[in-house]
Amino acid sequence: MQSSPKVLSPGQPARPHRTVCPVPELQPVLPGPPTSTDYASFASPSNVLCIDNGATTLRAGWGAERDPRIVVENVASKYRDRKFNQPVVLAGGEVYVDATSRAHVRTPFEGDTVCNFDVMSNSQENMLDYVMLKLGVDTETLQNPVAMTETLCNPAYSRSLMTELLFESYSAPAISYGVDSLLSLYAKSPNPPTADALVISSSTASTHVIPVLGGRGILTSAKKLNWGGAQSAEYLLKLMQLKYPAFPGRLTSYQSSIIYREHCYHALPSYASVLADLAASPHNLVAQDRIIQFPFIPTTANEQTEEDLERQKRKREEATQRLRETAAKQRQEKLERQQEEMIAFTELRDARATSSKPDYERRLKDAGFSSTSDLEEYLKKLDKSLTRARNKELGIEEQENKEAPSFPLIDVPDHQLNEEDLKEKRRQKLMKAGYDARIRLKAEKEEERRRVEEERRRDEELRTNDFPRWLEGLRKQHEVRDGSHRDESNDGDLRNKPIHISSGSQDILEKIKERRKLKEQLADRKSLAAQNRMKSIAGLAADEKAGKKRKRNDQDDGFGRSDADWAIYREIVGRRTSSLFCTRLTSLSQGTGDDSEDEEDEQEALKTVEARLLEHDPNFTLDDTAQRQAMRKSQLINAFVHGLAPDDPLDTYDPENVEHTSQLHVNVERVRVPEVIWQPHMAGLDQAGLTEVVEHVLKGFSESERRRLTQNIFVTGGNTLVPNFDARLRLSLQPSLPVGHPLNIVRPYDVHLDAWRGLSKWSASSLGRKAFVSRAEYDEKGANWFKGHGWGNI
Repeated sequence: MQSSPKVLSPGQPARPHRTVCPVPELQPVLPGPPTSTDYASFASPSNVLCIDNGATTLRAGWGAERDPRIVVENVASKYRDRKFNQPVVLAGGEVYVDATSRAHVRTPFEGDTVCNFDVMSNSQENMLDYVMLKLGVDTETLQNPVAMTETLCNPAYSRSLMTELLFESYSAPAISYGVDSLLSLYAKSPNPPTADALVISSSTASTHVIPVLGGRGILTSAKKLNWGGAQSAEYLLKLMQLKYPAFPGRLTSYQSSIIYREHCYHALPSYASVLADLAASPHNLVAQDRIIQFPFIPTTANEQTEEDLERQKRKREEATQRLRETAAKQRQEKLERQQEEMIAFTELRDARATSSKPDYERRLKDAGFSSTSDLEEYLKKLDKSLTRARNKELGIEEQENKEAPSFPLIDVPDHQLNEEDLKEKRRQKLMKAGYDARIRLKAEKEEERRRVEEERRRDEELRTNDFPRWLEGLRKQHEVRDGSHRDESNDGDLRNKPIHISSGSQDILEKIKERRKLKEQLADRKSLAAQNRMKSIAGLAADEKAGKKRKRNDQDDGFGRSDADWAIYREIVGRRTSSLFCTRLTSLSQGTGDDSEDEEDEQEALKTVEARLLEHDPNFTLDDTAQRQAMRKSQLINAFVHGLAPDDPLDTYDPENVEHTSQLHVNVERVRVPEVIWQPHMAGLDQAGLTEVVEHVLKGFSESERRRLTQNIFVTGGNTLVPNFDARLRLSLQPSLPVGHPLNIVRPYDVHLDAWRGLSKWSASSLGRKAFVSRAEYDEKGANWFKGHGWGNI
């Protein structure tokens, strides 16, 4: 991440310059090559159509030319356009033109082999149609022989189906095939018929080791490793997903392949040494960090002008005035309704003297009252409410009624009361209990308020009159320890700044640590704390059943040491037990009862103390808080996940900052992903590494043949372009070779085009001409018959 430069203290290591790399864009829409119009000048049986049919890229052109005319991605898209109701066929980079075409992208390959022709033959035919169209082939039949590359050990059914496609659909006059990596060697060799080499090819989906002696590939000794660039990109994608499980962006396979090619490298001299160096210091890990920035939308606060603020203020005042008017109207309506009720119910009460008892009780019931006392009580409430409303309207302050309510029936014996009075006595008891509880709670709150106010007054007085003593008392709560601190993860560099660490039995942080330690112990069934908890649970179950407590001198029966004893816990929970036992059992099963609430209270108390220290203690900074100290203890993790060095201020990474949370930090993965080709077990691949494969291939030859092979180790394939591949191969093979044994590693001029150039060069030679299968031979012997040669699979 980018941050403003800061002044480094003496002896502090300089922070390496780190740049933020933008995330690779999706596959670009590339325009196809122009359509040729000069096919007539190339339509000859002597001019071969050369097609390098790679798993990633297809290259095609005329053998008479030095470079291919067509270099496109080997994918096709075929769909029906809904607007015009016509089929659309796209190929190469043009398949990414819109969402519909991207959704129908197909490739004829699975790994590095053309297979499943019943599903993918249309895709392959589309690619061949695209090649013929761009080369300007405008005749009913193809006039040129076709030479095509294939992978090592290409299945016979795949080759025969391709042959049938070329002969039947395009009427090719002749066809031949050659292994792409061997043909790359053919282009590089000055004298191919006598070439000796050990070909190491690592491409999209696999890595091959092929020995070549006397211009012929020894395929019986060739080996294959199922790992290439595509698997490496997918492995990097999975590592990033595990490292950032809540990442807001979406890393695609294409983007991970670009990151792999641009930022990864092979470890020198070994993966273990590089990993040890990275783990030795967070500075080393940060120096290797590469930041991949994903697009994000910054969240900026809307700046408001004075006019906007004044307008909002007026709106709030108008809304407040409307609420006041509404409340006044509601109070007035309530007051009028209460006055009407007061008049009506007063008349009802006065009617008792002039009405008969049955008629009066009926009128009471119709009005919603159960008795005369109920009516009297409601009239008292109405009168009190009306008096309060009138006093408020007239501005008369209401005197607080300090007289305690009376409960006359509580002290009267029950035998002196009738049934109605007994009900009233029970009601008065409940009212008195509630009144007493409110009085006690009010007294406790007042006492607590006075105590807090007194403590605040004494604290403020002490801070004003004796600040050093006050600060020392505050530090005791946080338990400050001054002195220089050696950063263990910083190669022994001293930091001269005081470090504050909490300790002591009464310290808040120590309580939190003890609680977390107990949680960890309870999580382990074999721990002493977990066994004691199980014994307590078993003891509670026995006490509940027998109705007595376990004696202290009972012998230990070893309960809780076996995993089978934990089944008793489930049995206990399933029982119907008393509420007291359930409460105690719940507390034991949770380990610490109301643990989370206690921890929250302690965290709040800790934050309060630290806030006061930050306000008044000049030596206490944000880096001295408990949260920052916890982050400092995880310097290597911070460097691994967030790219933070020990000397970086921790606020350079803000988890609330959308820019920071949209960044991927690639550091250890830069060497871990390429290392799989040397140690496949790191990615779960049950195969030998490349070094062991090469050593096994060399063991099958004599000493003189091994010298001829190692004299010319030919490296090709796009996956070998990852930096340090040649140097790592040399360092890996050298210990297994005798002293003075030749070890020469060479590369083609152009890894991407040399297979096509070798195919063009080989098809024009006399030996290459003899390897073509003619249409007559195909008609006579079938699609499964091929001619063998030293640069192919047969």
